[in-house]
Amino acid sequence: MGMSKLDKAVKLSYSIDDFVTFHGGRKFSSSEPEPNEFCWFCPHELGCGTFQRVKIRPGFDLWLSDCTFHQDVVFNNCEMPVAMQFSFNLSGHYHICYKGRENPVQYCGECQAIGYYNDFRATCRVLHNVPIRYVSLTLYPDVFVACFKEHLQLMPPLIQNILADNVDSGYLHQSAITPAMREVIQQIIGCPFRGITRKIFLEGKALELLSFQLDQISDCPSSCHACTQMHPQEKKRIEGVRHLLENNLETPPSLKDLARTAGMSHPKLNRCFKQVYGMTVFQYLRTERLNRAKTMLQEQGYSVTETAFQVGYDSVSHFSQIYKKQFGASPSRILL
Repeated sequence: MGMSKLDKAVKLSYSIDDFVTFHGGRKFSSSEPEPNEFCWFCPHELGCGTFQRVKIRPGFDLWLSDCTFHQDVVFNNCEMPVAMQFSFNLSGHYHICYKGRENPVQYCGECQAIGYYNDFRATCRVLHNVPIRYVSLTLYPDVFVACFKEHLQLMPPLIQNILADNVDSGYLHQSAITPAMREVIQQIIGCPFRGITRKIFLEGKALELLSFQLDQISDCPSSCHACTQMHPQEKKRIEGVRHLLENNLETPPSLKDLARTAGMSHPKLNRCFKQVYGMTVFQYLRTERLNRAKTMLQEQGYSVTETAFQVGYDSVSHFSQIYKKQFGASPSRILL
């Protein structure tokens, strides 16, 4: 990110209320489709798409983006309050330089992140022709405390450390989006409701996403940098294990075989797998099987028996039990 490259990019300024301006004063056009919802439209000469802010509660915002720029864009002079960020990136490619951090943080493709910075002055470079699609939750620390004050002692050590203001240079944890997260994200994006029903629905789904991320870091130590350290080769081997599982749902390799493939012990494989995907190998396999089963039942017309065997369950009754536990309804009801 040298200055020569920055000079060729369109410069945008950003604030949480006015969103962005460019070329010295031109603002993104905006609308208010619902009470406490704001939508900004990208100018045609710059790109296409929208950025949306939903005020769940004062100091608790839900952000949605579906935008593509025609040329590289640099957001500078960002005016953002100090806040906790819980983000879920479906696609995009951008780099953020935070004040006080030596190297820029790269977001590329599908990932999730938890971040907090005492000083939010930052510069963000967005690469052109890559759709920026994300769902993000922003909470002020005092609002987070007010929402969960009766359960703060049960929060993961990292969150307690942030709330105690013990992160001088900030904190960032990145990992992959899990299948369960992906399903809730799509429900938020495709929310069919309006008015108060929409507000209740979006708040519930936002809290559901938050719970997934908090569970993922529940075993992390209080050190603000411990979660981010994984050798690239180890991460690549963990991704290879995931591909093996997804391509062999009916007859998956044993944990012993997966550990041998990854060149790790069983405990280390599960530990690293959970760090990247938020769940153990077995939990991920079960979730993928059930999500695949749901698609087969709802969209492809398979019977319950066919679906159970296709995703690797020998017992239809056992499949029905765990399906109902996961989705709140038996698979036979899906076919009604």
